[in-house]
Amino acid sequence: MQKHEYVIFDFDGTLADTFSSGAALLNSYAEKFGYNKIDFEKKRNLTAKQLIKLSGVRFWRIPHLIRFFRKKSSETASEISVFEGIHALLDRLFVSGYKLGILTTNSAETVNIVLKKYDIEKYFSFIKTGVPLFGKKRALKRAKRALKSDFVYIGDEYRDIEAAKSAGVKIISVVWGFNSKEILQEANPGNVAENTEDIMSFLI
Repeated sequence: MQKHEYVIFDFDGTLADTFSSGAALLNSYAEKFGYNKIDFEKKRNLTAKQLIKLSGVRFWRIPHLIRFFRKKSSETASEISVFEGIHALLDRLFVSGYKLGILTTNSAETVNIVLKKYDIEKYFSFIKTGVPLFGKKRALKRAKRALKSDFVYIGDEYRDIEAAKSAGVKIISVVWGFNSKEILQEANPGNVAENTEDIMSFLI
């Protein structure tokens, strides 16, 4: 992979381990909001759109639900952990001269709490939060214009791959987040990282 000046990370499922808590939160409000509970661990081969269809949520309700769950997530943000090896990875990339960023659908409040908790906010010179669930293509294009540079995006979902490819952005997929290794390899062959060392090897 051609070396780039910037490396931009997704947050949920890439830097931060929010899968289990996020799944539990979504299922806890299923009855209140009238959608189906999902065993997310068994559905990691499904895309976000397929999961929404399975849940029975109407697409027009998604923006409201996202705002609600962002707020709920921020209330327990101090309990969120970053994945093992992330701190060391960020330090290695920073020392190697990369400029680092975050582009995520999660809220600024949640992201800031986690970054400060783990003393990693110092590594990031670009942070874009609150991206619409299916708005990453536009957000990635805007990031390219704002940074005046191409970059590598690192994410954990099939929709990240779709958005990055549509935006003309190189992407590395990680297997420790939302989607399974199988679906990621199928959509992004040759650029799927099983650990942080793989990320380094793809970038150098």
